[in-house]
Amino acid sequence: MADNINKQVDSDDGLLFFHTHSVWEAIQKLEKFYECKIYGVLELQEVEEHIGMLDGEYSNKSKQDLKDAIDYAYNKVETHWEYEAYLDTITDYLDAQ
Repeated sequence: MADNINKQVDSDDGLLFFHTHSVWEAIQKLEKFYECKIYGVLELQEVEEHIGMLDGEYSNKSKQDLKDAIDYAYNKVETHWEYEAYLDTITDYLDAQ
């Protein structure tokens, strides 16, 4: 693996890649480069959409509130493969705020 790191050249400054690609494209590149499988993502925009934050019950919550709720859920949920468990814990946290 160390040989791969030394031989591969990034064609941009690294930051440009993340600004021009979706999180899913970036994950695919990471998986390929590190020869791994990333099986869980709590993306801010996707969580916002799933809990109706933009136009629903949680529209009065800030982005920082959501980040705090995601951190809370990440540390609290024991069944790491259940996305719905994360969403439930996130909404529980936001309800308590």
